[in-house]
Amino acid sequence: MNFVIEFYRSRDADEAMLDRVPLEAPNLRAALHGASALFHTLAMPQIPDRLRISDESGCELYAGPADGTYPTLDE
Repeated sequence: MNFVIEFYRSRDADEAMLDRVPLEAPNLRAALHGASALFHTLAMPQIPDRLRISDESGCELYAGPADGTYPTLDE
């Protein structure tokens, strides 16, 4: 399945996208693991504090803090 990982930095009500990365993974749990790896390895201009994962059609599947640790999902 194709996912899009977006890393954001938020200030008050404004968000600035720092990076947008396509990712192929078998399910959302694997995409979260991939997002964690990207959080630690991407060279972004600032440290992101928000993360959004969408499917290839743009439907948001996960939004939350970008701290490199993400919840366990029951699928």
